[in-house]
Amino acid sequence: MGRPISFGEVEAALVWLDPVRETVLARGVAQRLFERGEALECVWTGARLSVGTLDIDHCLPWSAWPCGDLWNLLPASRHANQRLKKDRLPSASALSAARERILRWWDLAWRSDSALGPRFDREATAALPVSAGASSDEIFAALEWRRLRLRQDQQVEEWAGVYAS
Repeated sequence: MGRPISFGEVEAALVWLDPVRETVLARGVAQRLFERGEALECVWTGARLSVGTLDIDHCLPWSAWPCGDLWNLLPASRHANQRLKKDRLPSASALSAARERILRWWDLAWRSDSALGPRFDREATAALPVSAGASSDEIFAALEWRRLRLRQDQQVEEWAGVYAS
């Protein structure tokens, strides 16, 4: 293109940036909700959460898809996140069973916030097969699709949920 490039500029632009596993924002939002008197539930078990039992789970496991987007960060009990689900992919039935709790979290934590709502929408549009302005139901359907693709493409181990025998 005839544009001069300084020494090292190309190399600097090609540096791989590893994604950072970060849940501080989601924890802070959950803390604010607790302070407002909102009841939060573990998306996987339905158990009522407290500050002491709260953990933030990556719905689609970080080990398979390093994504810290807001739509992928969900409140879970420490026990469910670290001992039951761990780094496994929720099965289609486990995700379906958690649907209403996930939608409630998205609306309460992200979509109702004037600053975080647009970020939630941008991140969902960038990572999931949805258009700008998608409803929570459409984003959830896209999450189900992404879950299926991870299962098919990477053979990520599934977690059947807490109600499976």
